[in-house]
Amino acid sequence: MRNTPVYKWYLLGSWALLIPILILVWTMDRSRPYPIWPFLLSVIFCFRGYMEWKYIRESRRHQVSFLLAAASLTFTGLMIFILLFRY
Repeated sequence: MRNTPVYKWYLLGSWALLIPILILVWTMDRSRPYPIWPFLLSVIFCFRGYMEWKYIRESRRHQVSFLLAAASLTFTGLMIFILLFRY
């Protein structure tokens, strides 16, 4: 993405999505699982995949980003399922 004209928007969007995760690291109790963690990671991977798909489609990097987003969403659903049916 560095050699594209939208690189600064890519960095700005990445930081805007990363700041809530950093805030969660310091404010949430990490002794129990929260589904917000993998969901926010999937949002970051979706943003990255979209930007790669839109501006550097020929590199096919976007496929990996979308695959990681799908895996993260799968684990989010699994975590929610486990938390709902734990008791």
